[in-house]
Amino acid sequence: MNVLVFRTNINTDERVHRAACRLCKLRTICRWSIDLEDCVLRVESESLTETDVIRLLTKAGLQCDALT
Repeated sequence: MNVLVFRTNINTDERVHRAACRLCKLRTICRWSIDLEDCVLRVESESLTETDVIRLLTKAGLQCDALT
């Protein structure tokens, strides 16, 4: 299981909804969560890479950078 962590601009309900619409469509995501206070997204997946998640959220008009 890969745990991917990202700094994002997801800090409103509307942005959470936009992210959720994209993330929930991917069957390869086992679990995801957003800390609205720190704008941190955590994704658990068997096969997704950081690049996959960044590309997905960027297409939704959201900012996303991997935290290492």
